[in-house]
Amino acid sequence: MKIEEAFEIVLPDIKMTVTSHLIGGSEIYRIEFSDGRPPLNVTEANGYRPFWTSVPQGRQIEAEFFGKKIAEHLKNK
Repeated sequence: MKIEEAFEIVLPDIKMTVTSHLIGGSEIYRIEFSDGRPPLNVTEANGYRPFWTSVPQGRQIEAEFFGKKIAEHLKNK
């Protein structure tokens, strides 16, 4: 279930379209990239400290970087 309107994040070399969805009680963000790479699904997990992770796992470095960009956007909206 989509839970808010799509938004864009623009960096110097890439534009991302982000949508948020509620799946199994978790908020999942789907990122579609302008450079043609496969879409990325991320969520903020709560461990010892909150961190961003990919769903399914395997793209952790991207998830941490782009997840922080999503958090910045949400904080400043």
